[in-house]
Amino acid sequence: MSVFEQKYFTIVDNLRKQRDIMSSNQHNHSGTEVPFDHFDPAVMQIYKVLQVAKRTGADPEVTEGLQTALQYVRMRDDYTLKCTSAESDACRQVATLTQSLDWDDLKKEGKTLFGLETRMLTGASEGQFLKSFLSAQRARRVLDVGTFTGYSALAMAEALPEDGVVVTLDRDPFLERLNMETFAACPQGSKIQIRTGPALETVRKMVTAGEKFDFIFIDATKSEYVDYVKIAFDEGLLAENGTVVADNAYRDGAGYLPSKGTPDAARVFGEFVANNANLHKVLVPVRDGVLVLRRLNEVERDLPAVKNGEGN
Repeated sequence: MSVFEQKYFTIVDNLRKQRDIMSSNQHNHSGTEVPFDHFDPAVMQIYKVLQVAKRTGADPEVTEGLQTALQYVRMRDDYTLKCTSAESDACRQVATLTQSLDWDDLKKEGKTLFGLETRMLTGASEGQFLKSFLSAQRARRVLDVGTFTGYSALAMAEALPEDGVVVTLDRDPFLERLNMETFAACPQGSKIQIRTGPALETVRKMVTAGEKFDFIFIDATKSEYVDYVKIAFDEGLLAENGTVVADNAYRDGAGYLPSKGTPDAARVFGEFVANNANLHKVLVPVRDGVLVLRRLNEVERDLPAVKNGEGN
C-alpha cells in the first residue's frame, strides 16, 4: 500500500470510529437487496414495471424481457467505463470514502447542514469528461461550484499545469474539514483552494475582486444555476474563450418530464439557456446530463468556404 493510500484510509478509519458506523449492532445489512438506482427515468420505469410483473405473476416472457432490458442498461454503463480512461487512484479513494459514509446518520447527528447522498458524487465517466475538456482548452484557473467530497475538484486539478488552481466552493463545515484532509493526502491536492460559505455570495465577491476563470463547473443548488450563468457571462467572471459546464441538466428527468406543478429548477434553467441567443450550448448525455456553455461569438466564427475537393 502506498503512502497516499495509508494516509487516505487513516482518514476513513477515523471517520468511521467517530461515528461508530462499524458497530454490527447498529448496522446489519446482511440479506438486504441493494435498491436499483439510475439517473434515467425511463430505466427506473422499466425497473418499477419489472417489480409489478414479479409481484403479479406476469407472463415469464414479459418478466424476462424487462430483466434483459435492465441488463442491457448495465452492459452499456459498463461499456462506457471500459472505453473511458480509468480514474486515478486518488479519485478512486475519494469515491470509496464517499460510499463508506452514512450520510443519513451524519445529517441526523447534525454533522452536515444538508441531506447529502452518495449519488451526488461526480463519478468516473464525468470526471474524465471534465479532465479531457480542461486539457483541450488548456485551462489554468478553474472554479468548482459545489465541492461535496471533492471528486470533481480533484479530477480537474489532475488536468491542470503545475501553476494551475481549482477554487472549490461549498457551505458545509463538515465537508470543508473532510476535504482539507483529503486534498492534503492527494498528489494534486495542493492545486485546490477551498472557500466555505454561501456559494452565490462568494461568487459575487469574486466578481468585485476582479477574479476570472477559464472554466467553471456548476454542481450546486439548482435554483441558483441561472444566477451563476449570468454572473459568468454578463458580469465578467468567465475569462475570454472560457467554458461553463452545468451538471444535472436532466435532473432525473425533471428537466423535461411533464409537470402539473411549479416547474423544477432544472426545467427553468434549461429554458433560460435554450432562449439565450448569445450562448452556444450542447447538452451531453453523460450521467445526469452535462450542459456545456460558451459565448456564441467564440464558437461560431466566419469560416472560409471549403473549396471543391477539400475536406473529403
